Amino acid sequence: MKSAEILRDVAQTLEDVEKRINSLKNLSDKNKQKALRLIHESRENFLKLSETLAVDNEELANFFLKRAVRLKNNTTDKYIEKMGEREYMKDVTAMNKYSKVAPYDFAGEVKVLRRAYFAFLAGMVPFYIISGIFGPMYAFTALILIIPTLLAMLSLRKRGNLGLMLSFAVMPIPMVMGAFSIRYAIYAFNDPTELSRIAEAFGRSISFAQGVVAVIGVLGAAILILLGYASYMLYKHRHAFL
Repeated sequence: MKSAEILRDVAQTLEDVEKRINSLKNLSDKNKQKALRLIHESRENFLKLSETLAVDNEELANFFLKRAVRLKNNTTDKYIEKMGEREYMKDVTAMNKYSKVAPYDFAGEVKVLRRAYFAFLAGMVPFYIISGIFGPMYAFTALILIIPTLLAMLSLRKRGNLGLMLSFAVMPIPMVMGAFSIRYAIYAFNDPTELSRIAEAFGRSISFAQGVVAVIGVLGAAILILLGYASYMLYKHRHAFL
């Protein structure tokens, strides 16, 4: 694959960057050591990826090469004096992020992100259902979360870091709601008075009330399982988001 050759060129260019960093005088020792560590890690990531390539994407590989070449050209005392250490370190950090993102595009790992996205979406649906069942206060809370949830889903599909942050901000309340639903279901099943109240509210039998309680418990468990899985996978693969 052509991409493998380009990615090896990226790794070679980053090796040249390492050599240039060692000779810099306008970069503090602390930042120099950090830059060397990040670039070395980036070089190893691209080199390893070139050997385990599953998807050929020359356009993206060339993008990484251009960024590596630009970083190499900017690894000079003149550039750091003009732009500052902070700006230079941003470029170094960005290159490191690219090296961690690349496997999701070249090694077929993006399918893992799709499962996490589906789990997040599937876990939020029962939350909104349960919120409507429990009454206006809970429904209002769910209403507040609609916009950040939609933004999170849109950004997650594009692998945006905003979507990752919004998803982590949104999930705690539904997960608490899931735990509350399970607790309520256990309580209602063991309290004939509560079952009678539910049956009376719906104008149906006790068996129907038991069915409603069972549905609430199942939906609560679904929220906890799906969002728990989504939060774990999204955190584990957080480097896939830019």
